[in-house]
Amino acid sequence: MVCGNSLGGCAALRLAEAPELGLAGIVPIAPAGLDMARWIGLIERELGLRIALTAPVPDRAVRAVVAQVYKRLAFRHPGRVDPGAISTFAGHLGSRATASRVLASGRRLVPELRDPFRLDRISCPVLLVWGENDVMVFQTGADEVIAAAAEARLELIEDCGHCPQLERPERIVELLLEFPSPPPPRGKRARRTARSTA
Repeated sequence: MVCGNSLGGCAALRLAEAPELGLAGIVPIAPAGLDMARWIGLIERELGLRIALTAPVPDRAVRAVVAQVYKRLAFRHPGRVDPGAISTFAGHLGSRATASRVLASGRRLVPELRDPFRLDRISCPVLLVWGENDVMVFQTGADEVIAAAAEARLELIEDCGHCPQLERPERIVELLLEFPSPPPPRGKRARRTARSTA
């Protein structure tokens, strides 16, 4: 089984397009590339980040700005997230040079994200998971997967943003432990959309 969030969810979908891999199932969490990724534009419009990347500011200021942008864009309720996860993420982009390189890499990835998926080739079970309040990747992209894949369903997690694995980890664990469920009767697609409220 392959599970991934955002670009990792995109990678899970791409891997599942190769049935010869024999995947037991995939769990893309808010996968980038379906309802075109907006995150580069969102990130680049952040005034504080633009200033931190162009002005001669200390690395700790860059990390602080990155942490604030990440909290605002990735989570519905940043207070639910382990502060260590946020500081670790910000630490990966801990200098102006590193943050600029990562953004440049993101811009180069956008054309690849626009390459069409071959969703009709996916034969393993697919559990799409989305935070209902994701502002980075729209959940409407799930419709395309559900329409094309042999067995796919969507789980919406209420009151949650782009990273449910950090904001609602207990629910993600439950979903992973119960997946993949037995396949539906031959010829039928599992098009159920469930909402997680707990």
